[in-house]
Amino acid sequence: MYDKYKANRKGMPDELAQQMPILKEILKAMNIEIIEKEGYEADDILGTLAKWGQSKNLDVTVLTGDRDSFQLIDKNIKVRIPRTKMGKTEDQDYTVEKIEEEYGVEPLDLIEVKGLMGDTSDNIPGVPGVGEKTALNLIKEYKTIDGVYENIDKQKGKLKEKLEENKDLAYLSRTLGTINIDSPIEKDLNRLKVEEWNRQEVLEIFKRLKFNRFIDRFNLVGDGNNTFDGNKKITVEVAHLSDPKETNIIKEEISSQKIMYYYLDEQNFIIYSEKDNASYYVEDLLEFKDIFENKDILKCGYKQKENYILLWENNINAKNLMFDVTIAGYILNSNINKYTIEYLANEYLDFNLEEYLSEEGIKEENTQLNLFDNTKKEKKDVAFIYPYLIFKLYKVLSKKMQEEDNINLFKKIEMPLTEVLASMQYDGIYIDKQELLDFGKELQNRLEILTKEIYELTGEEFNINSTKQLGEVLFEKLKLTAVKKTKTGYSTDVDVLEKIKHEHPVIEKILEYRQLQKLNSTYVEGLIPYISEKTGRIHSKFHQTVTTTGRISSTDPNLQNIPTRMELGRKLRKVFKPKEGAIFIDADYSQIELRVLAHISEDKNMIDAFNNNEDIHAQAASKVFNVPIEEVTKEERSKAKAVNFGIVYGISDFGLGEQLRSIKKKSKRIYRTVSRKI
Repeated sequence: MYDKYKANRKGMPDELAQQMPILKEILKAMNIEIIEKEGYEADDILGTLAKWGQSKNLDVTVLTGDRDSFQLIDKNIKVRIPRTKMGKTEDQDYTVEKIEEEYGVEPLDLIEVKGLMGDTSDNIPGVPGVGEKTALNLIKEYKTIDGVYENIDKQKGKLKEKLEENKDLAYLSRTLGTINIDSPIEKDLNRLKVEEWNRQEVLEIFKRLKFNRFIDRFNLVGDGNNTFDGNKKITVEVAHLSDPKETNIIKEEISSQKIMYYYLDEQNFIIYSEKDNASYYVEDLLEFKDIFENKDILKCGYKQKENYILLWENNINAKNLMFDVTIAGYILNSNINKYTIEYLANEYLDFNLEEYLSEEGIKEENTQLNLFDNTKKEKKDVAFIYPYLIFKLYKVLSKKMQEEDNINLFKKIEMPLTEVLASMQYDGIYIDKQELLDFGKELQNRLEILTKEIYELTGEEFNINSTKQLGEVLFEKLKLTAVKKTKTGYSTDVDVLEKIKHEHPVIEKILEYRQLQKLNSTYVEGLIPYISEKTGRIHSKFHQTVTTTGRISSTDPNLQNIPTRMELGRKLRKVFKPKEGAIFIDADYSQIELRVLAHISEDKNMIDAFNNNEDIHAQAASKVFNVPIEEVTKEERSKAKAVNFGIVYGISDFGLGEQLRSIKKKSKRIYRTVSRKI
């Protein structure tokens, strides 16, 4: 009828279309009916069902975010639509009375209103120049479009001309905007009734999709039998190794099999014996010093970085701690950031440890423990099961890494790195505490000077650290441009202050004050508590299973963000010192990400730039800004660098424009140009 109808709508993104079959699979498992009809819009199906429900004397509620559905409202039919109020989304019920109160017309009259005013979101033209207010007034007076044209002579001036010239568009638009309430769909009330979910099937789908929050939210955890090995019941014997003869027997088994499954923390050292199907608590860690130091025996454990440190502290020079279930879980899925034994057992063994142990106690030593006996018992220590689960996970995770061709990454990079990170944490880094304290005093002195200068420039004393008070001084007293306002007051973040720093000299002072305040609180007061009294060094914890990109992260404290760009930041770095007779060495790969990209993309420009030892960012700037490479300015190179790395890491043209700011209008062209080139 109208080829421009919804022509401005982009097609469904592939990323969303790919999810539709999965969504339908979930709804089917939930026994929720899906109704679809090729050639008909969702509104048509909603409208048909709503009117059919009304004919069956049902109370119908249409749940939708589309106000086009208001035309369906009638006796026994209401529309529940979400609305945002004070930043919160609430539901609003629209009835016949609500429509009449808000619009001054009946629900069915809204079709006539749309015919006159059109709808830009759907490319329904309407009568050009007729807006919502005019359309509503006309329909209030004449009820229908037919009534408007029957009384066309009563209209005057431009409005009359527009209506006369676009009569066909008005009727066409009314047709386009009318929901079909007679779509040929099957209507069976029994099929639409709410039924119990197929909970086991839903659980299996949610596990596959990693919908862990939904599993908890809908309390699906207890719906499986959580067993392995073909649902065979599991028994694990628990004992303490106190007899030297028994200890030697276990050690001989480990030595002959060249593998040890163990769990180690500050309180426990437990070994699992596959031969005995038993978990053995070891009271003296040093009894297994020779096992840990034997490089020919593979040790399978949990959080082996911490294990290294604990063993070193006990004078055990551990070797071949080369299978950490945490690292294996991270290799297989780096998006979780939660690699506990409990999670890994649930994910890869279909075994919910927490659920069963909440119902299980540990039987007395040297007795059989049946994890699947439902008899209620007192809950006791549960660490005994960890080495058994590590044993099971070793088998499953090894196979999965082989299947996904990740085993070399695991063995040659990630596991050797564990010992490196452990040694970094164990050795720590020396920091001159007195020099740090002196630096803090220097910052405090400068902060006091800045505080006085800010008070003089603003003409009053106030709490500079209070966003509310600062906003009132800058935007109400000094009348500076308020770039952004939030629910709690004026925004005074760095972006806002940077945009108005030309308006008043106090802004530069405030920006400097904030930088120094952060330096003092984060890097002086923040570092001092972490200096070990025993070693005089900071022993930061380095993590390899936190970021999805594979980067190392650091906590307690974070030593990876010590500032370098400002002079005072560089001065702060000088309080970190090598031991006497040693030096710090800083080494970095040259443009490693872009070299990898050049290799993968086989882009001639990039390859030539690297082969000729050209500056890759200057080369990109030369291509983008169409200037000889030797004439590329520092600013242009910086922008090209943002382009290069932005595209490598998936930035959008909008994000690129935000990043480049000064060339926002050119950002799409730059993005497309460089995307083609690299």
